[in-house]
Amino acid sequence: MTDMEIINLFFARSEQGIDELAKKHGNAVARVARNILGNEQDTEECVNDTYLGAWNI
Repeated sequence: MTDMEIINLFFARSEQGIDELAKKHGNAVARVARNILGNEQDTEECVNDTYLGAWNI
């Protein structure tokens, strides 16, 4: 799925957009958070907050 298709899912308020975003970019988001935070539990919370922030735009 392309990034534009994922964005369109977000605009359509489809929760599939979050799933597709996580599939495509989830590893990179988690890696950045893990490198900054150094804690798996904080990383998971940060990733979830990131997805929520994207959803609420």
